[in-house]
Amino acid sequence: MKDFFTCTGMVIKSRPAGENDRLITILAGSEGKLNVFVRGARKPSSRFAASSESFAFGEFKLSHGQSAYYLNDADISNYFEELRTDIELASYASYFAEIADYYCVEGDDATPMLGLMYASLLALGNPNFSYRLVRCIYVLRSIVINGEFPGLPAGRVFNDAVVAAVERIQSADLKHLYTFRLTEPAEDELFRLTAEYEKKFMDRHFKSLEVLSSL
Repeated sequence: MKDFFTCTGMVIKSRPAGENDRLITILAGSEGKLNVFVRGARKPSSRFAASSESFAFGEFKLSHGQSAYYLNDADISNYFEELRTDIELASYASYFAEIADYYCVEGDDATPMLGLMYASLLALGNPNFSYRLVRCIYVLRSIVINGEFPGLPAGRVFNDAVVAAVERIQSADLKHLYTFRLTEPAEDELFRLTAEYEKKFMDRHFKSLEVLSSL
């Protein structure tokens, strides 16, 4: 008998596997990051074609194979389709997914990162936020979640709005994380700090960051 279990998660990576299948990576809350085979997902008639696309969020029913997980059913509540039709939005979302993939591993609770990922994709679609501010919040909060955030650099003076923003990014719950905006000079300052910490704490080449830098 197959060992089935259900998890809440989001597809953060999707790539072809064989002729008709897909291998997806699900950010799956308490189960951590899971690599899952989806049989027949590349066939036009597959009922799993949409649920195996990047950013699909919902309930996934999985089974344990001898050496891998397999998708048996999915109930998707949000496909974030708009993120796949706009190159700039897609690039930001892909960058967030790459960071989640970088930090999370199987078996370690990824619930905080999953919640942050979901809230951040919603924020990308909110006209009240610049994409750059969403990036700053997501990157810095990711560093906080993973226990590496050192606070503001010592010996440097920052705009009061930036100080308040960093305090909120460090400690606010998710429902209050995306509830502020900054003036352009303050956002510029926060972005410079974010870029500095990206280089310092994320030792990986992110393909989507190249695309963002060219936009």
